[in-house]
Amino acid sequence: MTIKTREAKAHLSQYRGMSCDQLQAETYRLAVSIEASERGHVLDLQNTMRHHLAMAALLECGVGSGDTAQQHARRTLSIDHHMSEAGRYERLSLGMAARGDEVPA
Repeated sequence: MTIKTREAKAHLSQYRGMSCDQLQAETYRLAVSIEASERGHVLDLQNTMRHHLAMAALLECGVGSGDTAQQHARRTLSIDHHMSEAGRYERLSLGMAARGDEVPA
């Protein structure tokens, strides 16, 4: 797991407790919020982190639903990607960016 703070772990736990429909609504709400911020030339690091955590939880909703080995591998890679991105935005929001965490302006 690439997330470190209690806040990020609490968000992930909260998202994992939601239904798939609730997660779809939450990821959409966060995406709209992020897009609105970006139109104002602001990068909302917290909401971006939360969006990646919600996407990872949403992808976990479908695990074990008769996926083929290839679909399971693809889903696992997507979950790993979103968890990694959540960790990156978490570090950026804390001012603790690591090498490679830069976000293009």
